[in-house]
Amino acid sequence: MTPFAGGCSCGAIRYECTARPLFSWNCHCRDCQRASGAAYCPVMYVPKTALTITGPAARYASLHAESGRLVSRGLCGDCGSNLFILADLVPDLQGLWAGSLDDPDIFSPQINVWTRSAPVWSTPDPTLQSLDTAPDEAQFRALLRQASGH
Repeated sequence: MTPFAGGCSCGAIRYECTARPLFSWNCHCRDCQRASGAAYCPVMYVPKTALTITGPAARYASLHAESGRLVSRGLCGDCGSNLFILADLVPDLQGLWAGSLDDPDIFSPQINVWTRSAPVWSTPDPTLQSLDTAPDEAQFRALLRQASGH
């Protein structure tokens, strides 16, 4: 699966990653619903050091999520494509929206989070573990172990 690449719809911003994602999830929080215009945001997180971004800088919008933590979403200033997520929870990692991948089939979510916010017209994937809110520290460490194969 590595390296892999992606970018925005107009091609102005491109990225390449040389590491496997450390964790991947479908986030059903209201902030992600509003940002994506959909029932959830499929996102995977990679080490910032493994990511090369070319083109103009993404435009970031920041907010305090329901968790109380700061989350910043990066999009292309030209076409508006959602590309990146920076989260205080994981300061050394960069989130990548699955829809921005050149091959979105490489995205493989491990878990559904914030399912208490999932709309009634959308059912979270029942084959995945689901959490009502964000994972606590122990659950988060377990996600990282699962993704690394340990």
